[in-house]
Amino acid sequence: QAAPEGGVGLRSLGRRIFGWREARKDEIRKYAAACFGKSMLTPAELADAERTCCTGHHRGCVLHFTRGEAPENGEAPTREWEQIQEQTERNRAYFQAHLAQNRLEIQRLAQQLQNTILLLQEDGSLRCRAGRVNPALAWRAPSLGDGRVFDRQQPNTLGDLIVDILLDASASQNRRQEQLATQGYILAEALTRCAIPVRVLSYCSVSGCTVLREYRDYRENQGNNRIFEFAAAGWNRDGLALRAAGDLLQYAPGPAPRHLLIVLTDASPNDSRRIPPSAENPLGCGYEDAAGVADTAAQVRALQRMGIRVSAVFMGEDSSAGAAAQIYGKNMARIRGMDQLARAAGRLIQNEIRELGD
Repeated sequence: QAAPEGGVGLRSLGRRIFGWREARKDEIRKYAAACFGKSMLTPAELADAERTCCTGHHRGCVLHFTRGEAPENGEAPTREWEQIQEQTERNRAYFQAHLAQNRLEIQRLAQQLQNTILLLQEDGSLRCRAGRVNPALAWRAPSLGDGRVFDRQQPNTLGDLIVDILLDASASQNRRQEQLATQGYILAEALTRCAIPVRVLSYCSVSGCTVLREYRDYRENQGNNRIFEFAAAGWNRDGLALRAAGDLLQYAPGPAPRHLLIVLTDASPNDSRRIPPSAENPLGCGYEDAAGVADTAAQVRALQRMGIRVSAVFMGEDSSAGAAAQIYGKNMARIRGMDQLARAAGRLIQNEIRELGD
């Protein structure tokens, strides 16, 4: 159908709106890169991730995956970028101010994890009719007619486990950034000492863009210091962050098949970008309260169906405890203070190690 004279047809108008939206998304991506660091994905990889993740309740949202590397555009740093560098120095100073206590905490947590591993491996041999002869059992063959005088070592299943830690980096963490960075470092360092592969991420949302920041991946045995670059800003669109973390696991799955994702959360999803209209909800609604909780819970179930084991360290208010239970079920440890984060996450990891032996 032709457009009236002086006007535009529906197709032309649609193309203009689409072009405006895409231009707007490009501006948001540039802003996110200027604040948090350049993208760790190519444009094609990012487009694939957005096609997979930015659907349904997250239609029209933008993603940004970064390792915090400075943008290469030659422009002066933004104030937000400078604030992250300033927070990094405060995080490091806080860790050094409590160095003896932090080292003791790392040693204690690593020892607890190691003890759990040793218990799993303690009964690692089986009596069988083939394998390496056990001299202490050899007499049983002629005397008792028992041919099970050989040992066969069970496979070491601990190598099947890798851990992802996903930290809420929204503005609700502003008053405890130094503590959170320290606890994240303690946990990652203890896992590193136990040779358990670990990846540490954080998430926040600004201007409709959910930012996933990677501080270390599974291969970086000496990469824990970058966790001190943790800084809080913006909102938290938890459902999209979890979906993007799951997509990253598909894209870069790591060296083992069994994934444990531990989320630090206050179980209060809240974002400035609304849930778009749909057949079930013609007007859309805010991404908060019951709608945000229901979306986040649905995404946890989706990750579980993918074979990813999801647990949470809940550090929210009593009023959010019901929401945390709705989202994460029994796979949750509650803490009252940020200094309990590493130990609580350690207990979740110990439970996972024990299940490897079942």
